[in-house]
Amino acid sequence: AFWAGWKAANWQRDSIDLAISRSASATGETLASMASESGRKLEEQLEALKNAPPREIRTEVVKPVFTNVCLSDDFVRMYNDAAASTERALSGKPEN
Repeated sequence: AFWAGWKAANWQRDSIDLAISRSASATGETLASMASESGRKLEEQLEALKNAPPREIRTEVVKPVFTNVCLSDDFVRMYNDAAASTERALSGKPEN
């Protein structure tokens, strides 16, 4: 009787160990697939950002020689006034 109880306890322990092992294996596979999917999504996003056109700030440099030689003083003054008033109108700031 003692030997039968000991054998049954060993079987129960083995059964519990097997259930724990299977559960851990299934959980590991699930986590691995989730990590793989997350990694793929991140790589796709990084690739999209890599191929995206860069955001650039374009500035136009006006050389003084052109405004001083090619254009009259009245035209330069008129252009500066028009640019300033347009900038104020777009920004919503009143004229000083």
